[in-house]
Formats: sequence, C-alpha cells, structure tokens
Amino acid sequence: MRFNAFFAIILFVISPYIFCQENSLSITNIPAELLENSNSVLRNEAISIEIDDIDKMTIQTSRIVTVLNKSGEDHVSSLQFYNDNSKIKEQSAVVYDAFGKEVKKFKQRDFKDVSAVSSNDLYSDSRISYLDYTAISFPYTIVYTSEVVSDNTIFIQPWSPLKRTLQSVQESSYKIINTRNIPLRIKEANLDSTVVNSSTQFNIDYSVKNIASIKGEHLSPSIWDYTPKVRVALQEFELAGVKGNANNWQDFGKWQYDNLLINKNELSPKTIAEVTALTKDEENTLEKARLIYEYMQAKTRYISIQLGIGGWMPMNAIEVDNLGYGDCKALTNYTYSLLESQGIKSYYTVVYAGEEQEDLDSEFASMQGNHVILTIPQENENIYLECTSQTTPFNYLGDFTDDRNVLLIKPSGGEIVKTKKYNFEDNLEQNNSQVILNADGNFEATLVKTSSGIGYGNQYGLERLDLKDQERYYRNSWRHLKNLDLEKLSFLNDKKEQTFQEQLSFSGTNFSSKAGNRLLVPLSIFYMDTEDTPRYANRKYPVEILRGKTVEHHSSFKIPEGFEIESIPESTEIENQFGSFKFTASVDGDTILVDQTYVLKDGIWPKEDYTLLRDFMREVQLNTSKKAVLISTN
Repeated sequence: MRFNAFFAIILFVISPYIFCQENSLSITNIPAELLENSNSVLRNEAISIEIDDIDKMTIQTSRIVTVLNKSGEDHVSSLQFYNDNSKIKEQSAVVYDAFGKEVKKFKQRDFKDVSAVSSNDLYSDSRISYLDYTAISFPYTIVYTSEVVSDNTIFIQPWSPLKRTLQSVQESSYKIINTRNIPLRIKEANLDSTVVNSSTQFNIDYSVKNIASIKGEHLSPSIWDYTPKVRVALQEFELAGVKGNANNWQDFGKWQYDNLLINKNELSPKTIAEVTALTKDEENTLEKARLIYEYMQAKTRYISIQLGIGGWMPMNAIEVDNLGYGDCKALTNYTYSLLESQGIKSYYTVVYAGEEQEDLDSEFASMQGNHVILTIPQENENIYLECTSQTTPFNYLGDFTDDRNVLLIKPSGGEIVKTKKYNFEDNLEQNNSQVILNADGNFEATLVKTSSGIGYGNQYGLERLDLKDQERYYRNSWRHLKNLDLEKLSFLNDKKEQTFQEQLSFSGTNFSSKAGNRLLVPLSIFYMDTEDTPRYANRKYPVEILRGKTVEHHSSFKIPEGFEIESIPESTEIENQFGSFKFTASVDGDTILVDQTYVLKDGIWPKEDYTLLRDFMREVQLNTSKKAVLISTN
C-alpha cells in the first residue's frame, strides 16, 4: 500500500486552520513529488561522527521519518546496536501525528533491549536497543536521536541516504569531524549533481535534498548499485584495544592475520593422531582434505559466539576440539588447523554471505563481510569449504557464497579473489517422467528428478524432513495436480558428485479434460519454472538475472485403451540473448514422447530489453501448455 496523493489534496481542502501553522513536522510541508509512490519519507537524517582519537569516536544521529501507511513502518530505523566497546550515551524518540502535534515521548529506559543475534547463540555481547511503537493511525512522524561512544574506529558508518525502495528523502547529511587529522580514505559511488560535497582534507561533509522514492522493479540490480553511497575508513584505527594501519587489502589482511588469527591453531595430540590415521592410506591431497572436512562436520556443530576482538577473532582450535561447537570463525579456523596438521595449505576467507551475491569492495580495504569460509588454493579453481554446515558437501558453495569477491587472509597479507560461479550448464534440473493416462482423465505417474549446481543446494534438504513435511512440499509445489496421492518417495544424495535425485510414484485426477469423444492431454505434467515478468509502463532500471539454469523435461504419456492419437503439437525452437527453449513431441506406438529444454542465461541487459524478456517468458509458457488430442475409437 502506498500513500494516496488524493489524501494530501483533501487535507489542504478541509484543514486551512491547521495548515496556516508553521509546524515543520506537518505532512503538508512535504513536497508532493516526495509523497508519490512512497510508504515513508525520510524528512531529515543527520549523522555526525567525531573522531576523538585513534581509539575513540562519538556518533550522533538525528532521524525524522514520516510513516505514510502500514507498509512504511519498517522504515523507521529507531534503533541502535551496541556492545562492550560501543556504549549508548543518549537515546530518545518523540512521536507526532500527521500535523506535527506531539503524541508520545520515549526516553532511553522506554526502549526495548535485546540480543542482536539469534537464539542459537551461546555467547554474545552484541545487543540492540530499539523503539517498539504501535501506530494508532497514519500518517505519523517519529523524531529519533541517539549518541554513541565507541572504542572501535575500524568501523566508520557509511553514508547511504536512499536505503530502500518506496522511501523518499527530503534531507540527509553526513559529517565526519576529524580533530586529530587522522588520514582518511574515501570511496564515492553514484553521486550526482544533487549531492553537495563540502568536505576538506580531514573532514567530511555531504548533504542531499529532495530525492524521490524508487519503485522496485523485478529482475533489476540491487538498490545499492545505483543510489548514492560514501564509504570512509581511517588509515589508522583500533579494534578493541588493537591498533592497526592499512591502505590496501594486502596490508589489511596482514593486520587481520597478525592480530586475529595467529597462534590459534593448536590441536590436541589425540585429534592429530585421529586425523593422521584417517588419511594415512589416501595419497591424493584433495581426497585427504575431503576426509578431514567430513571429520570436522561429524565432530562439531554450529553455535554463534560473538566474542573475541569485536566478534571478529575466532576461538582457539583446541577449544573447538574440546567443546565440539563454534561459530563460523571458530569452525573455519578449526578446519584450517586440522588441514594444517596434515600439511594441507588453506586460507581463512571473509565473505558477504547471502543470495544477493554482495561483493567485498575490491577497491576499498576496510572491515567488511558477515561470514567466513575456508579456501584451499588450487592452480585452476580454488576449493571452498562451508564449515558451519554438517550436511554441505566438500567444495559446495551454493547460492550462499557463490560468484562474489572474498578476502583470503594469508600470512603475507590479504588477497581479493572471486568464488566459484555456477553457470547455466552447471545449474541443471533433469526430470524424467512416465505418465499412464486413464480414459476418465485420471493418471498414474513416476518421476526421477535430478538436481545439480545451485539446484542441488535447494533440494537436498528434503531428505532430512519427516514424511509429512515432504508430502506437504510436493502438494504445495504441484497444486495444479488434482487430488495428488504420493504413493512412493525416495531420495539419493550423491555428495561427491553433488547431485540430488528424487524418485516418486504418484497419481491424481482430472489431468486430461474431455471434449465430446476426445481427450485433451497437457504434455507438461510439471510447470516449467520460468521467471516472473510483470508489466512496467516505463521500465527505469536494467534487467539483471543473477543465476542461469538449464531445465530438461523428458516425458512419456501412455494413452488409454479405446483411444488413438488424433494430433500432437508441432516442434518449437526459440533462441535469443536470454536463453533458449526447445519442444518436440513424437509418437511411439501407444505412447507420446515429449522433450522440453529450457535454458536461462545470467547477465545484465539494458532496460529496453525487458520487453523482449517478457516475450520470451510468455512464449516458453505458451509452448509448455501445449496439448495432444486423443479420440475415442469406440
């Protein structure tokens, strides 16, 4: 739901007394163009960071947000993260109604205080103090202020005035007051003439006014790729009492190795002996590494522990060895130590994890990333290990850490590399089905589905579900199959080849439809998984497909007794810049054989090509809905 511009017009008509008041918080002071397509308006955000010393900075935040409707409530951001090295000195909020009349005040003691991490975390000093406010009516405005003092100067909050879709910005400013004149490194992105830069050599000052909201578009780049952003880092910094100095990723990685990772690889003699015995008969280094990785998976479990230097230092390997658990840092360091005990080289690796494929900025060295994995260097293609999972295969990334810049932390320093990319040929789904048709329109069928690449990671978790949840999954996935009855269900997870096979026997009703003495038979028992392409009257952003794929459907349809084939669809072949589709149907005795292959490529295309993508998807969908006609012989 978005703010209705008509509502703004009505306000001007019915409330002249209110509008004559000079109340800056009234929604009548928001330019009309900022209300259009907006769920909220960032009225004014002022961030001021004072660098008091290498080991101390003060962050003052003032944020005024007008929430126009319920969908805008997530845009308020009246919260503050803190920990043992970052203290909240002041925090308050005031809520106002649509016309700037005060509704309620909140002092710091009124804010909710909770752990900043999930319930499976064993230890953590990271917390959030946030405003828990339930609106009575819309629109309303929240004025939020906070002051935080931090001992960690390795993290400098970046400036990104336009953080989300459907929120406009009336005014935003960002200042760094650097009284110690510590050298700064600055990285600007997507700044245009609307951004005012009044910065000097040692002080930062950016501001912007009146940015209209952005409507999200399906299959477009992340908003971070095209909105204003400024990153800042101190050349000299401190993290929980440990000082550092870095200009580039090599220096920054060297600092991390020397201060966060070194001398944390001790293992018990018992464990070293176990690993040595496990691998003694294996000559191939990577097969040894595989055995060690699976040993680690069987021996440990993931529990987040946000302690150490700012939550960035892993616990010692021998602690994980004794306890049997750890977070991503600890388990990665533990696996590194196990491999090292057998002379296998590997590197602790920092990454932004998540489906969106966020890169570490290769041109701007700073404390980045939200996860760590392990890299075993290879001449052609590195091996990557996800150490927090007890089920992920050796050298499988999936869509959690694929195809993005990561930081290898070596004894000699840091190095930015790209993780494995899964091409459309790798992301293969093969469906082989045999369907027996009945004269009443019902059917019986078997399916063997094999998934690899990204699809493997999406599917192999099925085998760990109980039978009830497995059946629920298929019924939800195949809602077009009426009265679905799953009669047999089994799985084959080949972790070495990274393929997952689903074997099913099932039946259903009303698959074929009657038309007089004819049966109309759909020749796709499963829908082709194409991309959703809603219509846009005026597309504004490029088309981006992050991951390609190949889907093959090979089906046979045995016709019922008393019927013969009257017609089958002609073959079709489509190919363009987005991929291809091929459909063929043939007859073998009393059986119709159907082959369909759909290829979707990844890439970025101009916004003008979106119409071509829509046309391609529509053609694929039309061709996968083709039907054969059977006629009764009785």
